[in-house]
Amino acid sequence: MKAVSSREATRSAQRSSLTEISLRSGTLLVSCAEVAGDWPLDRLCGFASRRNPKRGFLIVSKVLGRHIPAKPTEMRAAARALAARIPADLPQPTLVIGLAETAVGLGQTLFAEMLAAGREAAYLPTTRQRVAEPLLCRFEEPHSHASAHLLYRPAQIDLGRMASLVLVDDEVSTGTTLSNLASALIPSLPACREIVVATLTDWSGSGAWLERMPRPARCVALLHGRLGWEPGPRLTDDAHFAAFDDEAATLGTLPNAGPFGRTGTRTACDFSLPDALALGLPHGAALRIVGTGEFTYPPFLVAERLEQAGHDVVVQATSRSPVYLGGAIASALCFGDNYGTGVPNYLYNAAGEDGRVSLICHETPPHSIDHRLVDALCGTTVHFGGAIAADRTR
Repeated sequence: MKAVSSREATRSAQRSSLTEISLRSGTLLVSCAEVAGDWPLDRLCGFASRRNPKRGFLIVSKVLGRHIPAKPTEMRAAARALAARIPADLPQPTLVIGLAETAVGLGQTLFAEMLAAGREAAYLPTTRQRVAEPLLCRFEEPHSHASAHLLYRPAQIDLGRMASLVLVDDEVSTGTTLSNLASALIPSLPACREIVVATLTDWSGSGAWLERMPRPARCVALLHGRLGWEPGPRLTDDAHFAAFDDEAATLGTLPNAGPFGRTGTRTACDFSLPDALALGLPHGAALRIVGTGEFTYPPFLVAERLEQAGHDVVVQATSRSPVYLGGAIASALCFGDNYGTGVPNYLYNAAGEDGRVSLICHETPPHSIDHRLVDALCGTTVHFGGAIAADRTR
């Protein structure tokens, strides 16, 4: 008889809820452990159909500010709750890695929470953008439509001192991408003794993939569960996906990395932020702050500041990931990529007629945002350079 660990026994003793979710691309069976806490499934995520033959479903987070508009307070609360689950005995200093594109902002927010709690840490995100900096390593995300990730060698971080590694992603399914990342990175971290994966939702069972890690590893999450997937018939593309070409999902290029953490940082925020007066916002306006691609943490901080000033604010971000309408995706805008890859970009669940004033924030050169996005939202673009100024492109 196979031995059962105490952890497995505890989990098997917990009652589980099983939810069947019908999507255009198939049927998803979601099983979540009914554990005490403030982060049930319906608070954390919904589900949709991916336009990707490698994996037909998408876990759509409600607390990332990506596919679904989210309140800054809810985004902060989720990151703070996840940071609180990082083990207190984790060796320091810690290198925190946020995975592009979805978890870059979450990773940097979690890093800031770790600093606020008195932990010694540094932050470095993965990226799909080429910049004129020395490359540290490259690894692959097998199920993604754009599989290549890059990590740049950080000038401000002594990698040789990092005693532990925290990998941050919005969800874990198989753990393969995280194993690939850890294996590519660990040769540059000679002092690293332990790895922690921090994720909003863990669907992996936290099993064999942790054993494949190059150092002892554990996974912390706001919600643990399991997924079962039954693919449906092959779908016909919606019209706004017709131009998508999987082979065109290439790396982008940035003229410079900017002061936003892409090449590593040891501080929670080392760039200036505009205030509501500088942005010329109407008094009491309901606002939509839109990040672009991997550029999500500075827009989130702007949104947080505006919310604290009394505005009704939601945060969203554009994405390279094509998703079918249905499920958690009510609408989609399609437009050009401001990073110059030629790959279509999307903004989901953003209704231009909802009365919100839209600020589209970007790190790419002025006037690089496709007018189709600006026009659809009647938005104002805000360019974040060394000094932040509004383009006022309409």
